Order: sequence, then structure tokens, then C-alpha cells
Amino acid sequence: MKKVLFLLSIMIMMNSCASILNGKIQKNVSVNTKDSKSVVYVDGEKQGKGKLVKSKLARDKKVKQLKIETEGYKDQYVVHYQNQKSPLYIMSWVPFGVLLYPPFYDFGPKSYNYKKEVSVKEKLIPIAIKQEDEKYLFVKNTEFDIKQEDLKIRKIKHRSLKKNKKNKFKDIDSNLDKIEFDNSIFTESLNSILLKYKYSDSTNTIFKNKTNSAYLSAKITKLDLQYVYQRAAKRNMSFMQAEVNIAWDFQDVYGQTVFSKNYKAMSGEFSIDYNQDATTLLAVEDAIASSFLNFINNKTVKEHLAKDNIAIQKTLPTITLSNSNVVNDVDSALDGTVTIKVNEGHGSGFKISKDGYILTNFHVVANSKDDIMVVTKDSKEYKATLIRQSENLDLALLKVDASFNNHFSLPASKNYKTGQDIFIIGTPKTIELGQTLTKGIIYGDRENEGVKLIQTDASINSGNSGGPMINKSGILVGVINAKLSGLGIEGIGFAIPAELIRDALFLN
Repeated sequence: MKKVLFLLSIMIMMNSCASILNGKIQKNVSVNTKDSKSVVYVDGEKQGKGKLVKSKLARDKKVKQLKIETEGYKDQYVVHYQNQKSPLYIMSWVPFGVLLYPPFYDFGPKSYNYKKEVSVKEKLIPIAIKQEDEKYLFVKNTEFDIKQEDLKIRKIKHRSLKKNKKNKFKDIDSNLDKIEFDNSIFTESLNSILLKYKYSDSTNTIFKNKTNSAYLSAKITKLDLQYVYQRAAKRNMSFMQAEVNIAWDFQDVYGQTVFSKNYKAMSGEFSIDYNQDATTLLAVEDAIASSFLNFINNKTVKEHLAKDNIAIQKTLPTITLSNSNVVNDVDSALDGTVTIKVNEGHGSGFKISKDGYILTNFHVVANSKDDIMVVTKDSKEYKATLIRQSENLDLALLKVDASFNNHFSLPASKNYKTGQDIFIIGTPKTIELGQTLTKGIIYGDRENEGVKLIQTDASINSGNSGGPMINKSGILVGVINAKLSGLGIEGIGFAIPAELIRDALFLN
């Protein structure tokens, strides 16, 4: 009996040779990056730099996350796992495999090896860092707009995927109702990408205008989440990857589309062991980043990204404004101010002639040119027509079929000075607050990308854009245009000097 027990114990030990004799770390696993500038990380730890990097991988039955950083290119992500029996396994057959068939199998963490070389499969995508002569980009809108047939959640064996056997994919769940997509996740991902590549205004102090700013909208129309697995070392070695189709929309600072294009992109491979609950999100974000870089590197997009020079506006026929009662105090200034209703909200404006001409900011009406309503102080509403605009100065001239008693006169020269008290009239926040009056002082003149502005500390809120800045006699000083907000800069507003209006819109 003792001899039998001794023989069995020896046999078990021999069958565990790989686990006993194999090291905890497999050295000299080569990562083929194909670029001498590439730096390799395994589970967050740097391994080395070069075309062929020798790495050390722990034999722990976990899928390893490899990240390859290459200067000038997007980061690449691949995985590697133990899927080969250790050569020491042969000792399990000698001599006991011959004497007692079949032998015991060794499934310990150290009994499997990694393949000695792993290659990066992703194509290098050039990154596009914002240049000094390029515009800042701001996220306008993001959206998941995926039809049920365009959402795929599938699984496939790694072996089949490597052989490009797409017919081996199996649906896990294609019911869109069971998956909740939050647009805020998409928005946060895109903002993070813009920040990473320097297109974002990280200080929140950039004054947006036609020269230095543009908007970006994006819609995910297809999403394919792929769960990839392989049975090895007595467990599933699994990772995630994602394929997306995104409709990109490049817009000018006024929200007008100037270029659109769809880009499909595949993410890298993301280890479920290393990334845990964030695996799917990381895969989708990586695919979004690839799609974005393909879009931003488009030749046409590059052309639109270039900062615009302040173009000389072509000469237009002069419009002569007819006069009636010119505003000469604060009360008549209130009567001369209007609310501009558009599809996406409202802004402010003011009367500049007896025969129905009204001035506002172009950005207030840019996306509602055929649906503009003007509301006067006595709550009358008029359909307005956009007559002309100056995109350089963000000004728009409207016309309604009405006769006005009180209207502003356009000054021919500068009529303000630093430290002067001024008043702002407009419709902040809601239409019910029309003709709201606030007071402030002029800090001085500023120039932004070739455009002259008046800086003030007067309270400016959403909806004030396009309203008049006046002095204590009701005389027009400027047109409210924008407000800066952010840490330490609350309460800084800007107006377009009124003396620029005549030449910009060819008014007499």
C-alpha cells in the first residue's frame, strides 16, 4: 500500500512539472511595434522602446493589456495571453504516461506559455495636434442614433477572428432597448479627445468668433461590440473591441454646416482582466478617437480649420434708413428694444429706423433664417426677414412690416470712453424678461482677431445677445455680443462698437 501511495505521489509531481519548474515570469516575449520610436507598456508598466521590444509577462492566466505609444501617432492597443502548453509538459508522459494512460493534466498558472512574439495589427493613425494658425473646436451636439439592425453585440473565438471568419460571429444580444446609451458619455469622450489634441479651450476664456472658432457635431449611426474569447489554461481568455460608424459635421462659429462626412473605425483590443468594468467604454472611446482623427485629417476639414482672415466684405447697395423719433432717454430706449424669437431659443435686438429695420447679432438668427419673429415691448409679434449680415462683425439686419415710433440712431464715430457708465437692455434667460435693464461701466477697448470690442462689467446673460448698450441719455454705444465665463473671470462682457455698424452693413 505504501508503495502505491508513493508511486501516485511521484506521478502527480511529475505531471505538475510545468507548474513546479516553469517560472512565474516569462521573459523575452517580443513585441513587434514596427517603429523605432514606439514605447511599449504592459498592464501600465513600461517595457522598453524600439521596433522589437523584449517584455516580461507574468504567467497568471490573465490577458495582458499592451499599449504602444508612438510619437506623432495615436496610441495602439493589443492583448496577449497564455495559450501554449509549456514544453515541460512532456515530462508528464515520462514515464507515467506510458505506464498509466492517460496521465494527469497540469492546468496550473505556470503550465502555459505566451507566444514568443506579438505584433501590432492596428494601422498607425497620424495624430493632428492643433496648430497656432488653426481654430479651436467646440462640441455642438453628440448623439447615439442607432437603428436596432445597426447595433450588434457579438462574440467570436480569437482563432476564427484571426482567420477572418466573420461568419463565426454569434449574436449575444441585439436588442437596443436593453442597452442604455447616454449622450453625455459621447460628449465627454469627444471633449476629452479635443482636449488631448489641443483643440479645446481648456481655460474657458476664448472669445469665439468667425476667425478662431468652429463647432463639431457627431452622430454614432452604427455600433458593433465584439467579445473575443479563446479557451486556454482552463479558462476563457477574453477581450473587447468595438467598431463604430460616425457621421461628422463641421460647422462655423454660427452653427452653419460647412462640411460633413461619415467615417468607420475599429478600436484596438482591450483586456477584460486589466480594464474590468470599463472595457466596453474604453473600446468605444478608442474607436471614436480613430474616427475623429480620420475626419480631422481630411484635406477639406484642414482647409476649414485654418484661421480665417477678416475678409473685406463685398460692396452692397446702400440702404437709407428713414427717421422718426430718435431715442434720447432710457425710457424710449426700452421701447426701441425688441426680442428676437428663433427655432433654437431667443436673443435681443433693437429698432434702427421708422420703416421696420432692426439690428441684432448674426449668431442669433444664423440657423433660423426663414423663421424669425420679432416681439416688441407692447407684446406685438412680427415676421422678420434677414436682409443682410456681416459675419466678420457678427451683425444682422432684419426687416419687419411695421412702422416704429422710437428707434436708435447709428453713430458715425466713437461716442464712449473708459470708465463711463452704460446700460444694457435685452431679454435675458426667458422671453418674459424682455427689455430688462442692467447697469455697468466700460472697462476699455479690446481687439480680438482683428475685431474691435468694448469690454464691460454689466450683467449679461443668455438672450442678451444683439441688444443695445446705451449711455445715460439713451444714445447707442454698442451691440451686445458675448460674455466670458470661467474661474476668476465672471462678469466680463463685450459689445461691438456702434460706429462700426454703418460701414459693415452699408447703411446710411
